[in-house]
Amino acid sequence: MKKINIYKQVLLIVVSFCISNISFSQDLNKVEEVDSVFANYLLVNSANPQKIIELKDNGPYNLAYIQKLTDSTRTENIFLLSGNIRYLNDNDLDFDIRNEAIEQNFKDGSIISTQNDYSSFYYSKNQVPRKINLGDIKYVNYSSPTRTLFHSIGISTMFASAATTLVLAPLLNMNFKTGDFNGNGYVSLATVGLAGFAVSVPITLLTKIKRYNIADKQKQDEEFWYFEKIENITNE
Repeated sequence: MKKINIYKQVLLIVVSFCISNISFSQDLNKVEEVDSVFANYLLVNSANPQKIIELKDNGPYNLAYIQKLTDSTRTENIFLLSGNIRYLNDNDLDFDIRNEAIEQNFKDGSIISTQNDYSSFYYSKNQVPRKINLGDIKYVNYSSPTRTLFHSIGISTMFASAATTLVLAPLLNMNFKTGDFNGNGYVSLATVGLAGFAVSVPITLLTKIKRYNIADKQKQDEEFWYFEKIENITNE
């Protein structure tokens, strides 16, 4: 009876951990939504304009672009930005940056990587976000709020299940005074952990962040997407 009660307590700890992570993710999204000053924009499939992904402003997403150079030493700079689109024009967009990774490629083959953190930076009237030419953008990494939430649940459940199988199950079934080990109890508890792991792994893999390759409307290829304002779609 005591052993059964221990298993119930372990399962309660695992469930409570997952629920607390869900609540934290939901609260985080609420805070980001309230604090948001950006609009939602769209990714439209180049081959099928009816296929649309809404870039919801529930939090920052990733954008990568390449800056070609003509100086005597460098060939290009590759930028990976975390942030949000603030304005979208016909030829470029303004991107509010939270974090930035830059890879400078030199003609001699050397590479210099730097990182910048703008997470606590607020734009004033005399300061504007980064203006990026649409033709320079290579891809956007994005997940919807729902997808992000399930991914977080999957990761939390995966770690909790692994801890149950590898740590809690052996410890709870070992009698440290006599040195005896309860094999049946271990199998029962480890099975619970493995079942949780088996469920959480596919959830985590299926909800990982997606990459959308960027090109203009003329590309006509289902592997590529282009940016649009929401009002441009609804008015068509």
